[in-house]
Amino acid sequence: MEFPPILEKKRYHDLDALRATAMLLGILLHGVISFMGEKYWPIQDTQSPYWEVPAEIHEAGSAIGMELPEEFSPYKFVFMQAIHGFRMPLFFVVSGFFAAMLWRQRGMKEMLKHRAKRILLPLFTLGAVMIIATWIAMITGGLLANMGGESKKGNPSDLWSSAEQGDVEGIYRALKFGTDINAKNKEGQSALSLAVFWRQKDAVKALLEKEADINSANGPNQDTPLHMATFVVDAELVELLLEYGANPLAKNTRNETPLAVVRGEWSSELEGVYKFIGRLTKREFDMERIKRERLRVREILVNDQRVIRQEDTASTELERDEKKEFLGGEQFRQHYEKLPDWAKPISWIIGGVIGAIWAGSMVPAFHHLWFLFYLMIIILLFALVMWIAKKWKFRAWADWTIKMPLCLLWLFPLTFIAQVTMWQSFGPDTHTGPIPWPPKVLYYAIFFGFGALCHGRDVFEEQLGKYWWLSFLIAVPVLLVGVGFLETRNVQLGTQLSQGNFKPIVISHLIASACIVLYCWLVIFGFIGVFRQFFSGENKTIRYLSDSSYWLYVAHMPLMMFLQGLVAPWAMPSLVKFLLVCGVTVGLLLLMYEYVIRYTFVGTMLNGKHKREPAAS
Repeated sequence: MEFPPILEKKRYHDLDALRATAMLLGILLHGVISFMGEKYWPIQDTQSPYWEVPAEIHEAGSAIGMELPEEFSPYKFVFMQAIHGFRMPLFFVVSGFFAAMLWRQRGMKEMLKHRAKRILLPLFTLGAVMIIATWIAMITGGLLANMGGESKKGNPSDLWSSAEQGDVEGIYRALKFGTDINAKNKEGQSALSLAVFWRQKDAVKALLEKEADINSANGPNQDTPLHMATFVVDAELVELLLEYGANPLAKNTRNETPLAVVRGEWSSELEGVYKFIGRLTKREFDMERIKRERLRVREILVNDQRVIRQEDTASTELERDEKKEFLGGEQFRQHYEKLPDWAKPISWIIGGVIGAIWAGSMVPAFHHLWFLFYLMIIILLFALVMWIAKKWKFRAWADWTIKMPLCLLWLFPLTFIAQVTMWQSFGPDTHTGPIPWPPKVLYYAIFFGFGALCHGRDVFEEQLGKYWWLSFLIAVPVLLVGVGFLETRNVQLGTQLSQGNFKPIVISHLIASACIVLYCWLVIFGFIGVFRQFFSGENKTIRYLSDSSYWLYVAHMPLMMFLQGLVAPWAMPSLVKFLLVCGVTVGLLLLMYEYVIRYTFVGTMLNGKHKREPAAS
């Protein structure tokens, strides 16, 4: 592969600043996770805001097939979705550009030596210390976050009482402090069952959206929440539970389905049962409402496609068994038996290898420094590709391959293939284990490769990112649609999967993946253009921040998690806490960088050697 010669070294101040920005955005991202209610983050703050989704948004979403939740976190939207959707891909684009620059200026051997010094050495020395410190901070921060009263310790009684009273905020608060959403009280009732019994519809919705077990067996009779909704004769709750995937064929210890609860005619004996239950639970049932709605509830259950009808018992039983077999893996076993004998052990080996690789990729060995591990792997792949290209005398790629919007003709489908394999969030999944996850390697290799292709190209210098404002303008609606279908997919996983209906889930996932890919590339092009226009010149302050960003990102996690745990019990707005944690973290680490890191061997390892400027006389 032929490349134009590099006659002189050039400082790309804009890309330096852009790479540093990608790293520093990670600090903001990690600083806000404690307010998002994410289960994998051990420190959850009490002041976690949730905004109600306006009815107009729901209507607009429904028009294009979206099933949106009732509320969302602004922090999750801005940071986990909007920023996470492009931050690390942007970093790999810039890294690919500088790797190609080093290769062409110094040769492949020297490039690999330089990258090893800047990546592998920090990862296994300073990084190892920071990873251990992070785990210590996680434990310490978690303990600090849960100090300050019984209500802040995830006591299940808080969840049960909140469910009975319809206190949605109390439910969220209990869950954020680690309460098991499916925990049972001494009567064997879950929070969802209690919310249904007391007809607290908002609480029921909140628990369902947080993935409470909709078919859990409760109490001495092992009634499901749908049994309970049928008993209290609430048509709206019955419809809601069925919508979320409640099983209308579930049976309690009396061998009753929910339909059996309302199948019989109203009688004085049945009225006596309600009065007796009312005395036990200290509630008064509205008998007139119950008698009035029984027929409506019965019709809803009878008309559900999964309910066994008297006139079609055999066919319905067969349909139910087929669904059970499918979801239980019977169809998989049937396909497996059809394989030739020689192929069966191979299928097990392939499945075992994939499972082992996936499990190994999830072990949090590298924690937040996983990107250094993946970057070094991709650099080695880059060296291999360049060696093959040189040996086989490949031609250089045409200029259109890096020119907007033509470059999307190959970037979009390649990135889409990798993105479809990811399910965790808006953007790439996180794998921190010692075994690299192949789809993720492919994903970041695409961005790295694009950055490498851009170096030394006039079209990159003159055209890429030129219309940055247009890229951002298009990216906004793409982000909104992508987030909408991602949330739709998550809702459908709870409603459609239990029914064996995979089509809407797959469609939503494909649309969301396409939007994620397009949004990512648009924002990357936009940022390249912005930094080229406004940060292309020499600036000592920006240069200093660029130099310090590597240290800040490697070292920020232990300090940040400790501070998150410290401020979690404080009664102040979440935005103030977020700014305080990020500000103190960055401020302290900058002081450490100036007086402890920059002019020492650690600073040399991270950014090369720096000399103190002589003090002005």
